[in-house]
Amino acid sequence: MPKSDKDAILAIGRLGAPKGLRGDLKVQSYSGEFGHFLGLKSARLRGTDAATGAPRLLELKVARIEESGGGLSIAFVGYGSPEAARVLTGMDILATRSNCAPLGENEWYIADLVGLSLVSEGRAVATVRSVLEGGPDPWLEAVIPGAAGEGSAGRTALVPFRKEFVGAVDLEAGTIELLAPWLLEE
Repeated sequence: MPKSDKDAILAIGRLGAPKGLRGDLKVQSYSGEFGHFLGLKSARLRGTDAATGAPRLLELKVARIEESGGGLSIAFVGYGSPEAARVLTGMDILATRSNCAPLGENEWYIADLVGLSLVSEGRAVATVRSVLEGGPDPWLEAVIPGAAGEGSAGRTALVPFRKEFVGAVDLEAGTIELLAPWLLEE
């Protein structure tokens, strides 16, 4: 499935701590926008079962969504108290790409960056394994291939996702231009 598939499932936010007495949960929007949450009638949630560590996927009907004080809260049918709703804390809220926040110029979904090659001077030097949040800018976790014959899967390095260190992102070519290859040195 191509990364631009409008039906691809992406995480749009995370459920936070209970708020109030009616089972509402705070919402952390991964895009910083809330408009795409307001029309939700149901939500697909993904997380991990605290007791077993097994993956958990739920489809729940939305009871209410409220925007206040620069934030958003959401409540689900069947989770009408803070105690009941607390089991949902930490779960990701999923949506199809077509229902996600629209992207502006030079904006990408994290899912689109994972798997791209970091390219320096026309040569692929690493692959993006994940995108980490920390500080004002995200970090690309890059896997540098092991030397031939070493049998190594490679080592990792962190690359700040800032214009000083990365250039053009080309989703069609599957590449991100690495302007500072010295960041990959040991």
